[in-house]
Amino acid sequence: MADLEGLLALERRCFAGNEGLFNRRQVRYLLTSPRAAWLVAGDFAGAACCLRAGNGRQRWGRLYSLAVDPACRKQGIARALLDASFSWFRAQDIGLVRAEVKADNTAARTLYAAMGFSEAGRIVDYYGAGETAVKLIRRL
Repeated sequence: MADLEGLLALERRCFAGNEGLFNRRQVRYLLTSPRAAWLVAGDFAGAACCLRAGNGRQRWGRLYSLAVDPACRKQGIARALLDASFSWFRAQDIGLVRAEVKADNTAARTLYAAMGFSEAGRIVDYYGAGETAVKLIRRL
C-alpha cells in the first residue's frame, strides 16, 4: 500500500479518463490481490501491472497496465518493464500473455510488436464511445 499514491500519480501523468486510467479503488485492489503483481521502475518513472488469469480449463497472463511517465519515455523503461513482466509470468508458469492497447496509439503498438506481441482482433468502444482497442497476445 506504500506505493498507492505514487502509482496513482503515475497513472494521472500517463492516461486520461477514457484511456484506462485506474482509480484509487482499482489500484488498492490490485495492490492487495494475490493474482496481481506491480513492477515499478525507478521513482515511479514507470510501472506495469501483471495478472494471473484463467477460466478453469486454461491459464494465461494479462498485462493489465503499462505506464511510463511522459518525461521518461524513450529511455528503455517500457522494454525493461515488459521483460520483467515476462519473467514474472514465466515464474507463474504462464505461457500466454494478453493485453489491450488503444488502436490509435501507434507508439505503443510498435513497441508491443517489437516485443513479440501479435494483434489478435479489436474491441469497439473498449475505452469509451468511439475508442477502439486492439487485442494483443504473446506466447512466452
